[in-house]
Amino acid sequence: MRMPTLKSEKLISMADGLFLYKTDDSYVVKDQNDNILKQAKTYQTCSRYILKTLQSRRAAEKYVNSLNVLKEQGIL
Repeated sequence: MRMPTLKSEKLISMADGLFLYKTDDSYVVKDQNDNILKQAKTYQTCSRYILKTLQSRRAAEKYVNSLNVLKEQGIL
């Protein structure tokens, strides 16, 4: 029976609850609960994933804020 080997992880960067790690043979993006969101062989792939996720969050926040302004003005 083979025992699973532990991969060493080195934290490279973190942004808004997203953590980018370098493992022995790949790069991994995790959230604050240690869930793996993306795993790839290149740094750029994971970095691009983080950027797109953060852009999506910002767009959602702007949308919610604009709805709240419209509600305050009585338009919605």
